[in-house]
Amino acid sequence: MSNSSMYKRIGILFNDRMLRGVAVGKTGQEKLAWYEEAASRHEVIPVYFRLEDVDMHSMQVKAYMRQGKRYVSRKIALPRVIHNRAIYTNPRYDRKIQTIIDRGYILYNQVNRYGKMTIHEILRKDPYLYPFLPETEIASEETIHTLMKRHQSLIIKPNNSSVGKGIMKMERTSRGWQAIYPTTPRLGKQRWQQQRTTGEVIPQVILNRIRKAKSTYLVQQTLPLSKYAGRPFDLRVSVQKCSDRNWKITGVVGKVAPTTTFVTNVAQGGAVVPFEQLVGASLPNFTAEVLLNRVSNFSLHIAHVLANILPNVADFGLDIGISPDGCPLFIECNGRDQRYSFKEAKLLQLWKATYENPIAYGASLLQPPSSSS
Repeated sequence: MSNSSMYKRIGILFNDRMLRGVAVGKTGQEKLAWYEEAASRHEVIPVYFRLEDVDMHSMQVKAYMRQGKRYVSRKIALPRVIHNRAIYTNPRYDRKIQTIIDRGYILYNQVNRYGKMTIHEILRKDPYLYPFLPETEIASEETIHTLMKRHQSLIIKPNNSSVGKGIMKMERTSRGWQAIYPTTPRLGKQRWQQQRTTGEVIPQVILNRIRKAKSTYLVQQTLPLSKYAGRPFDLRVSVQKCSDRNWKITGVVGKVAPTTTFVTNVAQGGAVVPFEQLVGASLPNFTAEVLLNRVSNFSLHIAHVLANILPNVADFGLDIGISPDGCPLFIECNGRDQRYSFKEAKLLQLWKATYENPIAYGASLLQPPSSSS
């Protein structure tokens, strides 16, 4: 194999389960065809592998490459540029990734899942962003009581979960408080129940779940989200680095909570609605162009702030709300945007672009430095 062909390869790092799906053509929400199409345009060859198959002595890896209409496994030199789509919870994998980087390889999106509190602590230090963040604390009986005195509604959610799993809500009633919580941690069409208390008493189900949880919960004020047909909505904003190595907004799509709950996540039954349709019906005093500019500038600012602290980031899926007075509000940051919101909204070109930009960025990193005259 020539040096030039090795030079043009770009690695895509998957978890074990996703990589097993490559061989049989079942990769869930990950659309390999869009990687291949983008790679062809940018004259690179995508190869798919898992961290376990990287030999740190020879710096070779067993990887899958497309051959005709199927994928075959071959042992090749580890690509110099790697797009990370895996999430690891074992520290030894983090150490292996860091060693690869220390040896001169470029691996972007080095960590794909940060705790919500980690992100919040970074953003709250920025004076521009601070007014648009929910007040947030590590959940305990004491901190919940503190926020109960300041707000009429609270969100309680796991620090490290995704797609809305484990989220609960507390609302003030005429007599006290009520908890709204899922009966099961499983995803899909969950059943939601309520538990009421009188006075300033925290519903017992909230305390029980926090105390029994294996990981930390957060408590935060409920943001004043605009509503579409009486249902709260937020936006998924894809912010990515592209071929010029600068941040750009790839796409924006709305997520509307079902009538049965407050959670907008698509995995929890939320509906995707095009941005223009949402804001036209919900915020008639603002043009879609004005709101899109506000959301875009806000999201780009978030990306720049995070990129100054977090290592080797190139891809964020931001959940952004809009208040009734047209202000963007920060909800969450997803390090590994699953990208399917654009698919569900039938926004095919935006869906493809969420795959193309990371490949374009990686291809730009493969280019030799331009010689100055």
